[in-house]
Amino acid sequence: MNAQDTRPPIFSTKLVVGLAVIALGLILTADSLRWYDAWHLLTWWPLVLAALGLARLVQDGPLSLRGHVWLCFSVAGFISQFGPWGLLERWWPIFLVWGGLIVTLRAIFPQPKRGRKGKDAPPSPSPAVSCDPETDSEQVKP
Repeated sequence: MNAQDTRPPIFSTKLVVGLAVIALGLILTADSLRWYDAWHLLTWWPLVLAALGLARLVQDGPLSLRGHVWLCFSVAGFISQFGPWGLLERWWPIFLVWGGLIVTLRAIFPQPKRGRKGKDAPPSPSPAVSCDPETDSEQVKP
């Protein structure tokens, strides 16, 4: 196993959150310095939720429940920001259908269990494999 196999994916939720915080800081700085009326850019906040959802889908697979929840909030945000008034009130049951479809597909096609980070740590070496020269262990002599 080489170092490339254990490297985490580049496109992750941490990357999305970090870039979103940087973008928010730059937008608010431009607004406070009166370079640009940045509040027009902040109407695109659902893009951050969509990026979080896509990152979760890349990490956890196409049936990631968390990824679809983020995408669902993103679509609802786009509808509320840019759609005609009342559109979200009429179409909200479609989000229930979307969630039910994902849960049903997860039941039909079970996802592999992913271990938690704390549980995947390798065990500490036993005293028989110690590097301490004073112990009677299996060591390679130079």
